[in-house]
Amino acid sequence: MCQIKIGDFVTGYGSGYWQLIDVKPKVAMEDDMRDTVCRKKGEIIGKWAILKKCFTNKMKPRIDFSYEDFSWVKPVDDNTLIEIQKYFEHHPEYKQKFDVASVKLQPMIRNCWLALPEAEVDNFKAELEKLPAKYSMDEFWKVAQAYKKYVSNPPAGYLLNFFAYPWDVDESGDLIYSGLKLVKN
Repeated sequence: MCQIKIGDFVTGYGSGYWQLIDVKPKVAMEDDMRDTVCRKKGEIIGKWAILKKCFTNKMKPRIDFSYEDFSWVKPVDDNTLIEIQKYFEHHPEYKQKFDVASVKLQPMIRNCWLALPEAEVDNFKAELEKLPAKYSMDEFWKVAQAYKKYVSNPPAGYLLNFFAYPWDVDESGDLIYSGLKLVKN
């Protein structure tokens, strides 16, 4: 079996051809005690592959970024690798653009519906300003405790989006969030 390493060209869950640019740990987000599986929250259960797309499946140049479970990642076949190398050789400007492209990964989004009265919106936003750049859900609710009573089932007046990456977790396996957005419904 071929060992995939950072820099290799691969295929994955998404269509096209990608380059593996990083690997992150995949952590269990909760205890899972099924018959054949016993995982504890916070336990490393796999890997996330961080990918940079270089071509569509029809070899059209396209730069994009994604992450997926490492088990989906497979090396490109020899003919595809030769095709990629030839394209880069004949199009050095695209190779340069591809090499220097800044990583832009879309975070996961967790939602919370709020039946927040209009009179409380500015105060709520002011409280949210007190959050550190990275925070756990427990830290969020310590800051926003007075607003927990407005959590609602959908639809409600506002939707609060929390942004995180699945490998950004604390020592107990809780997600660490790195942003949020309050959206009026």
